Amino acid sequence: MYKVVITDTMKPVTPEELVFKAHGIPLIYGDCKTENELIEFTQDADGIVSVLTPMTAKVINTLKKCQIIVRRGIGYDIVDTKAAAAKGIPVANVPDYCVEEVADHAMTLLLCAVRKVIPGREHVRDGHWLGDFKQLEPIPALKDCTLGLVGFGRIAREVAIRAKSFGMKVQATDPYIPDEVGAQHGVKLVSLDELITSSDFISIHAPLTDDTRDLISKREFAKMKPTAILINTARAAVVNEEALIEALQSGKIAVAAFDVMAQEPPKPDNPLLKMGNMIITPHTAWYSDRASRVLGEKVAEEILRVFKGYLPKNLVNPDVIKVRPDLKKPD
Repeated sequence: MYKVVITDTMKPVTPEELVFKAHGIPLIYGDCKTENELIEFTQDADGIVSVLTPMTAKVINTLKKCQIIVRRGIGYDIVDTKAAAAKGIPVANVPDYCVEEVADHAMTLLLCAVRKVIPGREHVRDGHWLGDFKQLEPIPALKDCTLGLVGFGRIAREVAIRAKSFGMKVQATDPYIPDEVGAQHGVKLVSLDELITSSDFISIHAPLTDDTRDLISKREFAKMKPTAILINTARAAVVNEEALIEALQSGKIAVAAFDVMAQEPPKPDNPLLKMGNMIITPHTAWYSDRASRVLGEKVAEEILRVFKGYLPKNLVNPDVIKVRPDLKKPD
């Protein structure tokens, strides 16, 4: 009997349960918030579903029989993939389960910010209707604007499609994407500096790595248009939060609209929560009924794949192959 645990989540995660149940494997729920809690909970697990609490090297080095760790989502920066590889544990993520949902959410945040949806709502609540439009200005015509995408992977490409349908010009920056790929999508690839100085709207779609941490900070905010709108549905730490607060307070940019925060949930005294030019949603960009089902099924399938002697399809620490040459390539 295999033991599969999910480190920290609200019960139930039905899609995983259904897949595992069909194979006679129970899914055991945890509520781990610290390294010590993770160590105690995961030591004898054969498969681990990692949600939010970091799987550090200290935790991974205590695992006794773990065969695979799957990050329940796209980003896998909370798992020490090098430590896992050294211990012979494949790590997988689910990179393709909510592409359309996140693209939709990014556009929703953009449209809410541009069209002044929240100030307009407050205008009505205060007893006003038509009248002084200066309270809502500026509201640019979308077809006169340029959207800059930081990162040009799956989600950013879907955002580009949506933005173009509104008549926007789209450009992107991504050091790993050749110009011809951008051209195939009708998107000009430019440097980060060119993007932040010339874009009316900037949307973050880069993964969190050593190179992208604090990629947008004081220097970058100083170069943005004072009317710029910054959207982030990727990883909070790509944008330096202190620099963001200062940029919004000083008017270096007009509005920010984020689905991610440096600390989740944010502390009640976080200044961003009280700013009229900051829109925050509670990390829901990924969610739809369909995305939730697909995510759970793919998580379970990766674990079962390794139990059957195969590498996961979405392996993120390929160095593990040197330690586990017995694992076959997936079908």
